[in-house]
Amino acid sequence: MCATMYTYTKQCIEGYSMQALKTITQTQTTQVESVHADTVYAVLTNAYNNVTLMEADCTGASYFINTANIYAQLADLYAAHAYDDYIALDSVMQCFTNNITYYDESDLYESCVANTAMQTVKLQDYTHLSN
Repeated sequence: MCATMYTYTKQCIEGYSMQALKTITQTQTTQVESVHADTVYAVLTNAYNNVTLMEADCTGASYFINTANIYAQLADLYAAHAYDDYIALDSVMQCFTNNITYYDESDLYESCVANTAMQTVKLQDYTHLSN
């Protein structure tokens, strides 16, 4: 009788393999603040307008480079999300925080978001600016 019980138990474990580890995929939904693609396009248009204003002296070189980088990163972001209706606000803000370091440069952000839905978003909530 003991041999029969052992065989039965062994067959149950092999047949169902309930003791094996298995990897399962879980999806999690997270909510992120987002802006509409049309808003990002408006910000991109303002950034393009800023790039067209180039200063002739060398003191404006850093300012112009930051302006051009903001435009390039916004254009890249917009193209990457060409078929999306909404883009994460953090991603848009990263285009600015990567290039704005000082309080004096914060007008780069303000001129880009002027007259858009993003004009109420504060740059200082996403980065620390130096003097």
